Amino acid sequence: MSYISDAVISNAVDLIINTRDFCGNEKQAVKDFCAEEKIADWRKVYGIANFRANALWNQYQKDAGVNPKYTF
Repeated sequence: MSYISDAVISNAVDLIINTRDFCGNEKQAVKDFCAEEKIADWRKVYGIANFRANALWNQYQKDAGVNPKYTF
């Protein structure tokens, strides 16, 4: 199992959040990012980054005053 740095995960989280803002395809964005960075296991990066992005996205929603029953 290969090591994935926190910087790569952090960049992938930012990419997922930005892609959500523009209603884009998050998986494809992470897949393209990993291809550019020459990271073979894009699914692993996506899994970790998506989990963290969901937590961050939920916090953004709560900070914006969205009713908690409408968040993940």
